[in-house]
Amino acid sequence: MNILRNSLAVVAASALLGLTAACSGGQTAVCEEATKAFTDYSSKAAAAAGDIKGINTATGDLAAQLKDLSGKADGDLQVALAGMADSWGSFTIDLSDPAAATKLAEFGQKATQATQQLASACS
Repeated sequence: MNILRNSLAVVAASALLGLTAACSGGQTAVCEEATKAFTDYSSKAAAAAGDIKGINTATGDLAAQLKDLSGKADGDLQVALAGMADSWGSFTIDLSDPAAATKLAEFGQKATQATQQLASACS
């Protein structure tokens, strides 16, 4: 479980760093809200250490926030936020699933790609 939780934290931190570095342009407010959403997620996930349900809830909340933000954006930023919302929304930790580690790796790749799109859209 620590590997899964730590991997989620790394993905969230990568997204946060990418956003912080790229937050500029015409839709700065939406980019700043996305950065805040990832900061809040990191705090919630850390607070839920050892509580899979809490981590899954925090992940679902982040997906909902990103989806909401995509409705406030347009163009590349809207596409990037919608992609991130889909990626985070489709991921839950299920320790009884023997393919959990593989799913986490796939999720990490999707989240990284979406984060790169978001960073590009916010620059």
